[in-house]
Amino acid sequence: MRKVFTVALTSLAVAGCANVGDPEDGWTGNGAQPFDGAVRECQARTLATRGPAFEACMATQGWTRPQR
Repeated sequence: MRKVFTVALTSLAVAGCANVGDPEDGWTGNGAQPFDGAVRECQARTLATRGPAFEACMATQGWTRPQR
């Protein structure tokens, strides 16, 4: 029983490490900066909300988006 509890607790802890930003855009991050803060910072740096420069900035914050 103790082993089942340990496995379940470990699974929950690992699942908590994967962050998902805006599900519509598909941003994902593992150990990333908080999504809203990363978006604000990258918008200020790039003066954009989309495009290669914005995505490169988001990557420096730990966020990536799958290629379409």
